[in-house]
Amino acid sequence: MPIFLQITIAVLAAVCIFGIFWAAFGTMRTPVRCGKGCALSTIVSVRGSAPELEQTLKGLIWLQENGALTGQILIADCGMDEEGQALVRLAVKKYEKIAFCRAEDVTQWIVETP
Repeated sequence: MPIFLQITIAVLAAVCIFGIFWAAFGTMRTPVRCGKGCALSTIVSVRGSAPELEQTLKGLIWLQENGALTGQILIADCGMDEEGQALVRLAVKKYEKIAFCRAEDVTQWIVETP
């Protein structure tokens, strides 16, 4: 069997195996969906400067952009300092799916969010 044919078959086999794994991975991380009359929200309660908040938000945004997470992301201020609030203000401006409120206003936000 010529070397070109062997290489072609090997590449096609590798592509097929990759496709099978990709399909299995996609099935395992099936996106969360809501039916009629319900809404999905992710609430992140934050205290202090929350040094890992930026990474948390990047991860949530990544899930949204890839279709694995739907709905709003709410950041609840449970005693944030100025540094944390500044970070949240920037995130709210940059991403329309992020909202920010005080901890005592979370219930009202949930009721008013479609």
